[in-house]
Amino acid sequence: MKSNIMAGLTAVFLVSTASVVMAQPVTINFLTAEAEGSFDAAIERFEAENPDIKVNFETVPFDSMVPTIESRIGSQDSSLDLFLVDTPRVPAMARNGQLRDISDRREAVEAVASEAAQSVLEYNDTLYALRLWTSTQLMYYNKDLFDGAGLPYPSSEEMERMTYDEVIALARQVIEGSDAKYGLVLEQIDRYYQLQPLFQGNGGGTGLTGDDNLTPDVINAAWIEAGEFYASLFDEGLAPRGIAPDQMPSVFTSGETVFYVTGPWRLQDFAAAEDVNFGLAPIPYWDGGEPQTPTDSWAVAISPHAANPEAALKFAEFITLDPEGVGLVLQGIPNIPVNSEAYGPYIDWLAGENPEVGDDLKKIMTYELANTPVPRPRSIGYVAFETVLNRAFSDIRNGAAVEPTLQQAQQQLESQLRRIQ
Repeated sequence: MKSNIMAGLTAVFLVSTASVVMAQPVTINFLTAEAEGSFDAAIERFEAENPDIKVNFETVPFDSMVPTIESRIGSQDSSLDLFLVDTPRVPAMARNGQLRDISDRREAVEAVASEAAQSVLEYNDTLYALRLWTSTQLMYYNKDLFDGAGLPYPSSEEMERMTYDEVIALARQVIEGSDAKYGLVLEQIDRYYQLQPLFQGNGGGTGLTGDDNLTPDVINAAWIEAGEFYASLFDEGLAPRGIAPDQMPSVFTSGETVFYVTGPWRLQDFAAAEDVNFGLAPIPYWDGGEPQTPTDSWAVAISPHAANPEAALKFAEFITLDPEGVGLVLQGIPNIPVNSEAYGPYIDWLAGENPEVGDDLKKIMTYELANTPVPRPRSIGYVAFETVLNRAFSDIRNGAAVEPTLQQAQQQLESQLRRIQ
């Protein structure tokens, strides 16, 4: 991220550079699933202001993040000080004793984050994490394919948001008149995070009900109908099989996809791609339903066995509560900050960095974040829920029949969640 975002943040905030010298030099180990170098700017500034604390950045693949944390905490590994945690997993991890109580920092969190942003970090009225980012989704479309088919571009206006049926019909028109291969691709193609609005937005609920969200409900008529629609994307060749989510962006940057749904974090990669000229539109919704968009993202938690919990918490606060630290993290990872004071400079910078779509980007994102987010269900059974459903989605994507697959998922969830209650 270019330095002008920091200039914007500096213009808005007066940041103290005073540091408290700790008694002895310590090294804290910070585990994430982010790329090497992505936190370098924040770490460098933090270490300059806190010369007696060194931050060792560790990264593992996304799919290995949770098992790695569970293994290291389970073995009481004191070398793991702090780590990123997906916010819906906070209740289960807190219940399992995998997160340190940081309730004494509640007032600091309240000062910069909304009530909704705070609640996802708690379990039994105890604060266990500091919210780093939130998220939303955008529907990218390939302008060159629309030009090739002689069709007008989709609207970026909320009042002209398309339904799923309208998107599919338009995608078919573009495919027929251009070199397009795929019609509608969801980047996190078999993960609950991105598929939740497809099922919940059809009136099927989150998939969890009852006391403490421990009763599965993934075989109601609306879930099955949404599942049939999801399956049709692959059965009819509108979305690809056999490609992992982390490889999916190439399906759009190669210039062969009409509509592609992902977050704003892909803007810079797509803008740099040679074979794609893109525009932005709001993601689709079900006819007769309410628009819904995925939300949530990573938070920062402290290990209960951390060798240096005070130093770890100090760094966690720097990258989540301090606008300076938030801005420095954004230099490496331009995700949406939860810190309300940092959002204005962030969205202005992001729109300015993408002038071709900047106005549409700012309009869509600001509306979605305020009006359409649907958080994932808060439940101590969420980890089991997500694991079972992601496997079911993958099976459906690869040709398994929808209703029997969801029936099997329902049975597995009933068994697993019963043991948790």
